[in-house]
Amino acid sequence: MHVHPIPPSMAIRTRFSAFLLLLLPLEFIAVMGVTPPLPLPECRPILAVDRDLVQFALNLEFLEAEFFLHGALGMGLDVLAPSLAQGGPPPVGGRKANLDPIIRRIIEEFAYQEIGHLRAITESVGGVPRPRLNISAEAFAAFFNRAMNTTLSPPFNPYANSLNYLLASYVIPYVGLVGYVGTIPNLVGRTN
Repeated sequence: MHVHPIPPSMAIRTRFSAFLLLLLPLEFIAVMGVTPPLPLPECRPILAVDRDLVQFALNLEFLEAEFFLHGALGMGLDVLAPSLAQGGPPPVGGRKANLDPIIRRIIEEFAYQEIGHLRAITESVGGVPRPRLNISAEAFAAFFNRAMNTTLSPPFNPYANSLNYLLASYVIPYVGLVGYVGTIPNLVGRTN
């Protein structure tokens, strides 16, 4: 079997594609209103070590945990695991969703799994304060309007019923998955 080396132009396209995949979570975070507007970028590289890359993932873990906790239980980390929030502001707009009993129990399990992810990362590389998260129905409505390239009527509300909540629940972990796929190849240490 003959193995062909990857041509430099293909390697550049692969790196560019990976870069674009890393931008997808940032677009989601901006649309969801998770962070305030960023200052204009400076044209210089930012060197990130493994710890920085893994801690960045905590932002998405916080988003997942708070969305699932509020949706299933009507409360978040501030009640169930306040030390994990490390003094960060409480999320905006989270509330208990109108879920059928089976879906509510599944979402509750997802929430506990996310608490475990937060604990594992915090114990491994240290934590960061929870960012300001907007998990309001209005933020999801804006995101779904942009995704559908139209204004939905009535507005999308993830808390209205089980189906809407499951649709919203798919979006958040998918963005996290894409972020991890883009981050993992850049980790240097095996244990991270």
